[in-house]
Amino acid sequence: MHATAVRRTGLLAAVAVALGPLVAGYFAGAAEKDKTQYFEGKVVPLAGLLDKFGSKLDPEAAPHWLALVTRDGKTYPLIRDGGARLFFKDERLLNRPMRLGGRLYQDTHLLQVVSVNSIVNGQLCDVYYWCDVCSIRRGEKQPQCECCGGPMELREVPLKK
Repeated sequence: MHATAVRRTGLLAAVAVALGPLVAGYFAGAAEKDKTQYFEGKVVPLAGLLDKFGSKLDPEAAPHWLALVTRDGKTYPLIRDGGARLFFKDERLLNRPMRLGGRLYQDTHLLQVVSVNSIVNGQLCDVYYWCDVCSIRRGEKQPQCECCGGPMELREVPLKK
């Protein structure tokens, strides 16, 4: 190996060692921020909450905003994506006790839902939709089973301890 290459390799190694703790700390902080947190409360239309506050959502926006209101009164608007879609598609899941696993977007209260459990008689339940004919499980309400066209049934099964 040429002497210049040896010096460059040594310099790169020294920089890597010096920056190692900084880079590791950055990624550890990012992982900590993305960690799933759990929230208990009820998912409700945001428009009703804002009415109580003296504000009104535009009629076009109202159907697109839901929020989790926790037992201690904190409000977390739901990011409308695949994780929260079941609440937008099935009103039976609104205004009742739920435990949502999710991530808060940066320094806001916007909640990205990654898991949903209902709370029935004080017990956590797995929430899903089921087709008896095809034995297909779905995470959101469908008008009918995409396989056989049969009905999809809302199920809430107690989690095993």
